[in-house]
Amino acid sequence: EQWYQRRVRDSDNFKYKHFMQNLTTCEVPLKTSNVELINKDKDSDSSQKADQDSSEIEQDCTTIEDSVTEAEAPPEKPVWTPEKCTKSKRRVNIDITPKLCYSAGSMVELLRSSNCSRYLEFKAVNRSFVHHNGELIQAPCNREQVFNCKHLKILEKRIMMKFVTFALQVDVESEEYLEWDKKNDMELYKAFKLTDSLISLVRASLVVSNKESVSAHEAIQSIKYYLRNVGVYGSMPFICPIYGAGELPQAFARFSAVFGSIYVLDMAPTLLDSDEEGNFCGLTMQTGQKLTGKYCVVSPNYTSESISQPTGGLQSISHAVYLTDSSIKPKCKPTEQDDVSLIHILPGRVGNPRPVSGYEFGPRSMVPAEDMYMVHLTTPAGDSDNPQEDLERATDQITSGVLYKMFFTTKMSTEGAATPPTLHNHIIRTSFPSYNVGYKESIEEAKSSFLLLYPDEEFLPAAPNPEDIKWPDEDEENVETNVQNTSENGDVSKEKEAELCAEKNEEEQKEEKNAEDSESDLKVQEVSGEREGHLEPES
Repeated sequence: EQWYQRRVRDSDNFKYKHFMQNLTTCEVPLKTSNVELINKDKDSDSSQKADQDSSEIEQDCTTIEDSVTEAEAPPEKPVWTPEKCTKSKRRVNIDITPKLCYSAGSMVELLRSSNCSRYLEFKAVNRSFVHHNGELIQAPCNREQVFNCKHLKILEKRIMMKFVTFALQVDVESEEYLEWDKKNDMELYKAFKLTDSLISLVRASLVVSNKESVSAHEAIQSIKYYLRNVGVYGSMPFICPIYGAGELPQAFARFSAVFGSIYVLDMAPTLLDSDEEGNFCGLTMQTGQKLTGKYCVVSPNYTSESISQPTGGLQSISHAVYLTDSSIKPKCKPTEQDDVSLIHILPGRVGNPRPVSGYEFGPRSMVPAEDMYMVHLTTPAGDSDNPQEDLERATDQITSGVLYKMFFTTKMSTEGAATPPTLHNHIIRTSFPSYNVGYKESIEEAKSSFLLLYPDEEFLPAAPNPEDIKWPDEDEENVETNVQNTSENGDVSKEKEAELCAEKNEEEQKEEKNAEDSESDLKVQEVSGEREGHLEPES
């Protein structure tokens, strides 16, 4: 409308100037009636022009409004029915113990060194949410995000950068570091004058621990390890396998099956057999079939505690799994909503007496079905041993559009593999899964168990690439098999064997001679090419 008024005003000014120029240059005096007639003509022309321009502008504005409405219109939210949810149930992957991989951690290094990574694809974790002041906010995880964080004051940002710099640069063997060895993390935060807001962000985002409290030594080590993994594959230090953490054992299964391992599915052992000396000698399956073996590496779920005590502290962990039709932060970018996010809730924030941690998986992570989101939260179990009471209040406050929810309890090790595994009657009993985020404890325990059985072997060596495998020549194979068969049967004499070996040697000499001739021809061609390209110096 403003553009239209300006256009009409400029048009009137142009006509008025043109009229005044004609008036001053005209020799015949004009009467008032003529001037009034010209003004009337000017007004009629401008009104017609204005009507025409206004109709064009209205038409253009209508077209623009329609296009803007189509562009800004949000996509229609899919309607989920029980029948539709039932059809999509095979596309949902629920991990009993969900975990993430550090970008430069031990699991990634093991996958890279053994070439087992060819069986996996990963998704970068790009968000970490913390419950702060009654809402979920995105926690800063690097220097840029700290200074762009709207929830921190300028003084708090400086204090936080000073604390992070100390944790990253402090020497482990220095006296300054040893002073914090016998103190808890709260004393460390108070010594650097961290506010309550900073303590919440540091404990939830940088000190990635599911425990209620840690020592100052563990807090510094966690911050060091966290910052060393930032920026490897994104702004966050974590990556997640597509289809969830359950893809890791499947990748190792494919990797070992190539080299002769045998996997029997849907058949659980019911009895561990032993010989006269009490050592393990086989398994009795639920079908009655017996499998013999020399050693057995078994989960603690199948054995009694009398065989060997599990390593590390044991604790019951409550789980809550929610399938929803929207993200916990729908105002974020759609590409960020579809990825993997961390969730941290400190004690007492949403009526939870213990810390709550978990993950949100978007559709692009291939963990939930299309147009679905999965929220998996965990917390140490309470005295009632009811996971629904432990987590339902916290989960309901951060989720919406719930399609499905489930609660269960598992046993997990809160201290990891504190002591190496032992071999008892040819049986190694593994520990329960660790409650920590990464796989460091699991890899250390697997390596210790392997070296306990095979001390002279290398743990998970690199597998050769298919193009690097050299297959024996068919002719050489046939000659060797002929010699072996004739020598065993006694049908051919030693002279015949010598003739066969001589023929083989002659063929090898011919091949070497042909190779030398081809190399000499190539050298001659190179020399001739150099001579042809050589320029004679000018006289």
